[in-house]
Amino acid sequence: MAGAAGFLGTEEFVQGRPQLNFNPTGKDASNDDAAKARADRPQPATLVTIFLRGGADMLNAIVPWGDDLYYKYRPKIGIRPTGKGAEEGVAKLGNSNYWGLNPRMADLVPMLKKGTLIPILNVGSPDGTRSHFSAQDNMERGCTTGQSMARGWLNRYLELTKKPYDAPLRGLSAQTLVPRALRGNYPVLAGNNHTEQMDLFEKLYSSQNMVNMTERNGAGDEHGTRLDDINVGQQKAALTSDMTRDIITMSGANAVDRIKALEIAEATPNDADYPNGGLANQLATIARVIKANVGLEVAQADFGGWDVHSAAGGPTGGRMAELTQHLTECLVAFSQDLGKRMDKVMVLVMTEFGRTVEENGALGLDHGRGGWMLAMGNMLNGGNFYGKWNGMADTNGGRFLPVHTDFRSVYAESLYKLFGFNYSQTDIFPGYKGSPTDYLNFMQSLKQA
Repeated sequence: MAGAAGFLGTEEFVQGRPQLNFNPTGKDASNDDAAKARADRPQPATLVTIFLRGGADMLNAIVPWGDDLYYKYRPKIGIRPTGKGAEEGVAKLGNSNYWGLNPRMADLVPMLKKGTLIPILNVGSPDGTRSHFSAQDNMERGCTTGQSMARGWLNRYLELTKKPYDAPLRGLSAQTLVPRALRGNYPVLAGNNHTEQMDLFEKLYSSQNMVNMTERNGAGDEHGTRLDDINVGQQKAALTSDMTRDIITMSGANAVDRIKALEIAEATPNDADYPNGGLANQLATIARVIKANVGLEVAQADFGGWDVHSAAGGPTGGRMAELTQHLTECLVAFSQDLGKRMDKVMVLVMTEFGRTVEENGALGLDHGRGGWMLAMGNMLNGGNFYGKWNGMADTNGGRFLPVHTDFRSVYAESLYKLFGFNYSQTDIFPGYKGSPTDYLNFMQSLKQA
């Protein structure tokens, strides 16, 4: 499959998680024993998504400086290979005479060369919407505009792979509002949950106080209160009051476990210096949860402000320079914080669509089509850019970069190779007819426990 140019001296075009036995509160064990149990537990694979809200411009971040058409489209805000005066030149990638990065992203170059960071070009939704709301909604729900889907794709993954004794913190939003990708039937914990009063609720929902439920569960043929004991022919019958109390009790116990797990994570230190800002705080929280080893599998962070219709700026000034620098600092800190744990952690940066290829009269960029992603992790097939790239002459009417890669193929490959989850056997991506032959093969499969 055709893809984007490599950058390490060639210009070729290329294209189960373990079941955890979780004891978050350390019951029947000392705190030291509980901590040791968590440390001995196998680290689960984790997918961390970062959504750049507003339609982040690809060509200001990933610069095709070897293509003359780029400067025809962007005579004033295009980033040059060599800076003039106080300007910074493009951050070059190895021996490439075509690709470079925004100079504010220069700290990512070592990861690109090492192969632990890769860009994915011309990726997006096939339905053509250029509405922020619709495009974000589609990407977070894993569908297209014509489909009705209320739940997010990450939540559907959690729901489709749940087990009777799941770790309590499989899903996490590191902000107060749960993003659409994580909304759904499976319980996901949002940020700003405090645990000062959890001792009271922990006692209320402890197994020692579930006396009535325990007695009913041991009452032989007469108990009839567990959902898995209901006769199939009786499923339309209303729940009894005992059954309702049981469900509330178990839900309360599970909620306590989730918040207790977050409390453990909050006590875990960060091992990197994060910059100030919302994205940095979110990633620092996610890193602590991963290092606490409480079973996290999916998490999302949000970074807004990318809708730059004016004053996008060149290499040294403007909003894009500030945004790309903060994103870079956050990614570098997160990678340093997790260290060897990045063997099983992949970060996927995405945006709802790209911008126009041509700068507008306000030295900004309007809504476009083809966008970009960044993947970061030690399981990547590094050394190349991924996605079909035919140069700056390949546009939709001279206005937009085209969408050559359906975002759902990236999602599907990520879930399959991180968790062993085969999307084709489920309805996680309704209406998507892709197959493994559509994978970009940008990553290696992790061994499943």
